[in-house]
Amino acid sequence: MTLFEYCMQFLSEICEGKRLAPAGFSLPEGGEEARAAALQAQIRQAGVPAFVRACAAESGLEIPQSEYDAFGRDEPPAAPPEAEPVRSEVREIYEVFLDSVCLDDDIFTYLIDVLKRRDKQEFETLSHAAARTILDMDEFLLWLGNKELLAPPEERDCAVIMDGCFERLRREGENELLAALLSGDETTFRIFRTQAPELLHLPEASFSWFDSNYLARYYPARFLMKCSGVIFPEAGAVSDDRR
Repeated sequence: MTLFEYCMQFLSEICEGKRLAPAGFSLPEGGEEARAAALQAQIRQAGVPAFVRACAAESGLEIPQSEYDAFGRDEPPAAPPEAEPVRSEVREIYEVFLDSVCLDDDIFTYLIDVLKRRDKQEFETLSHAAARTILDMDEFLLWLGNKELLAPPEERDCAVIMDGCFERLRREGENELLAALLSGDETTFRIFRTQAPELLHLPEASFSWFDSNYLARYYPARFLMKCSGVIFPEAGAVSDDRR
């Protein structure tokens, strides 16, 4: 098993109540999905190696140092462990997949490279490791590239407006500001909201509006992919089962 696979296994076991969160990590009260989101946020902050090392230490499991050393190299994850993905009836498998790959910048960068090269076999390998399901690359791109078409009006409007803001910042070379906004820095957004011509006359454009309709809906990942050269298919309509 690779370090990424250990991470997915430990994450699933903790959220399902089969394992306690290790020292330095905590879970809020709530359902499995809320617990998973909170734990994933902590893993992103601490890093996958630190999370795996903490879980392994509490289990008395010895993971070879070579696995820690190899983590983050430009190679696809190996065969997945037996653990099932953290998901619920209403949670889209594509969201499970994105949550997993976004735990580490190197893995997200690897995903972008796979999508740019349109390597369907490597995408299937990565999706199997990250979501315990073999996903179709074209269907994933169709879903992510057009997801606002099936979203509620507020989310759809937010996606269009913020994509426009970010595209303008990219053209203007405001890369540091763009990075802070895409990472969800609340202070930066509040200041930006008072200056951006796209938002000045939108009383609903609060940070909560931005957070729930853009940050939490995977549009930052899509924007970064587009900036890196990933091409998304356009669709006049997308069936409801792809939402």
